[in-house]
Amino acid sequence: MGQKSRQHYVPKFYLRNFSETDKSISTFNITNLKYIQNASIKDMCQKNNFYGDDKVVEEFLDKEIERKASAIIRRIIETESIPNIDKEFEYYEHLIAFLLVSEARNLKNADSADNMADFLAKEMMKEHPDMKGINLDEFKIKIKQAANQNIGIALESIPLVLDLKLVLINQKTSRSFITSDNPLIRYNSFYIGRKYQGRGFGYVTRGLQLFFPISSTQCLLLYDGLVYDIPNIKDDVITINRAREVDSLNELFYLNAYNNVFFNQKIKEDYIKKIHLKNRGTSKISDLEREVGSFKSMEEDGHLINVTQNRVTKKISLPWITLSEFGKGLILPQHMGGLKRMESPFIEEYIEKDSEKFDKQPPKIKSGSYFREK
Repeated sequence: MGQKSRQHYVPKFYLRNFSETDKSISTFNITNLKYIQNASIKDMCQKNNFYGDDKVVEEFLDKEIERKASAIIRRIIETESIPNIDKEFEYYEHLIAFLLVSEARNLKNADSADNMADFLAKEMMKEHPDMKGINLDEFKIKIKQAANQNIGIALESIPLVLDLKLVLINQKTSRSFITSDNPLIRYNSFYIGRKYQGRGFGYVTRGLQLFFPISSTQCLLLYDGLVYDIPNIKDDVITINRAREVDSLNELFYLNAYNNVFFNQKIKEDYIKKIHLKNRGTSKISDLEREVGSFKSMEEDGHLINVTQNRVTKKISLPWITLSEFGKGLILPQHMGGLKRMESPFIEEYIEKDSEKFDKQPPKIKSGSYFREK
């Protein structure tokens, strides 16, 4: 057994981009409604041996992901420009890897994986005759270092988002962007605007948007370029000059937080609490019980298992990005499967392989089915 090691699930360099100093940052804990103006960055978003006591994954994240990403993001901040996918593909691909890994490696996704594993395992145990009379609620089933598996899936999934367009949102207002312990925001204003109840947040989904704030003044956005238009974009940069548009994005970033939001020391407590009060009735990302469910099947003694991750589904005002004519003409299916970006050869290949795998060994519990999101 190795010694305890403090391992960060949100990089320290990333949080420093939102701070006035290298050592501290302002934070607001959503559960306890606690505001701290100068919290120690080294104490934020960390857990002992989160990736394992052998430090293999921790060192991989440091040497292979964070160091290069830190330099790339620093260049974006300083030059107000993004890597060109054709001329600087290595840098571009690494930036995308950092974004996906930032979601996969954090506490929220690890807790979600544990909760889903516990739910699915116990649903199967209920059906086993040896489990009769045993109170399954007395113990918890977890995945050992769940984040590590998530990181592997994220790295394998990089090709699935390479068709999305990357832009830099550069805001020139008196406001500051906030971020959180769950900094990559999956959103789909196309689905949400249509009030579609399907799965609109997977990597391969039509209309997907991935927001990732990188500093108090800048945010990256990957978006489906066929569904959306950004009329005022110039050289892959969209400039925001209205404070209320920054407020809308901050509301989106806040709603995606798991436990804590982080921000520049200049942001006052009242500003964050105003966002909180506005969204008191909004579903929380941290409500993991909403991510799993069991429903009766039409077949005798069967039941359906539904597993999906919580996402922000509130309609947020984003007036600078509009639906394209292509997007306006799309017809959404009645089933929950949604539409896929099949023009991407990587997604087409992924769907074919996934279908073949499903046909050979469909996951099920009795007569039910297990749904997943990617």
